[in-house]
Amino acid sequence: MKLANQIRTVSIALFICFAATNASAQVSYERILNSADEPENWLTYNGGYKSQRYSQLDQITPENVSDLKLQWTLQNQVFGAWQSNPIVVDGIMYVTERPNTVMAVDAITGRVFWKYRHVPAENALICCGANNRGVAVLDDKVFMGTLDARLVAIDRVTGSALWDVEVGDVDLAYSVTMAPLVVKDKVIVGVGGGEFGIRGYVAAYDAQTGEEAWKTYTIPGPGEPNHDSWEGDDWQHGGAPVWITGSFDPELNLTYWGVGNPGPDWNAGQRPGDNLYSDSVIALDADTGELKWHFQFTPNDAYDYDAVQVPVLADIVWRGTPSKIMMWANRNGYFYVLDRVTGEFLEGKPYVTVNWSSGLDANGRPIPTPQPEGMPTFPGNQGGTNWYPPSFSPRTCLLYTSDAADE
Repeated sequence: MKLANQIRTVSIALFICFAATNASAQVSYERILNSADEPENWLTYNGGYKSQRYSQLDQITPENVSDLKLQWTLQNQVFGAWQSNPIVVDGIMYVTERPNTVMAVDAITGRVFWKYRHVPAENALICCGANNRGVAVLDDKVFMGTLDARLVAIDRVTGSALWDVEVGDVDLAYSVTMAPLVVKDKVIVGVGGGEFGIRGYVAAYDAQTGEEAWKTYTIPGPGEPNHDSWEGDDWQHGGAPVWITGSFDPELNLTYWGVGNPGPDWNAGQRPGDNLYSDSVIALDADTGELKWHFQFTPNDAYDYDAVQVPVLADIVWRGTPSKIMMWANRNGYFYVLDRVTGEFLEGKPYVTVNWSSGLDANGRPIPTPQPEGMPTFPGNQGGTNWYPPSFSPRTCLLYTSDAADE
């Protein structure tokens, strides 16, 4: 009994400390919109809506970096890699542990204030590991997608669930592994399950209630534009998942999402056509989900070149004209520059060894050059890069990306 009372006392003390620190620290949409003004925080998955992952902090320099020392360690409680991107708000770090546990951690000491654990349904079917890539925050809530395709809102102070809604049918192999994106009063997520015959989509939910606001399929149905890029009923189970967090341009009110591979994987001959909008970037109206434009990187993909990389946005002078551009190091081995207002192709060049294509035409469409039987194809099955987020420095005007190519 004495030990129980001590534990209860410590728990209450931690809660009081956490509440006192964060009760008034609301994460409004305006704060996220102006996240560059508070570089000591990391308020959204990619650091800001442009997804540049560029920090203005300057305390660590080449001269003092050798003085850095380990301050604390947070030991994971489950086996497996961490793919979570922490969100940091006023000294509190929100990070996920596989499969679906959220922790609120003191960023100074490593002390855990609370844990929220969601146990996915036993029949949840996941392609590539029980991963969760993080959360989103808005006002007094933390939002997490789950492996059994649910979206959960959690109280930032107490760690208790506020609402829990279905995003997709777990019996049909839908899942959510990405960190949600908060835009205005909505929480936006995409679904995984492309290897299991789903029909992909992006959906938005009211942050207060969890009510669905809109849903946009990544495979057009009968009567919709580009439905004829699929043959017969292939569209019903064509994959095209969305499992990496997108970007947002508040001036255009557009959200941008990378779409994954078509299914069945590797077997392009079984699904004739371009298979839109797989392996594409799609631009959606943030309020309605209406598709404004698309650009496809790899039509009728035979190589598993998912386009689930992060769209990086920048405002630069492009060939003498101030332009709103999107930069994209694609898994297919090409680096693209697009006009993010219209989706127009501006430039595309290989950044790793590429032999599945001899180049891009004037519209950015690849010119296929299949390799002889038994010869290697580059990039390999991991692509030129994969889902790992890139960075862009407005100081150097360079984009930095992880190379996953099989050279």
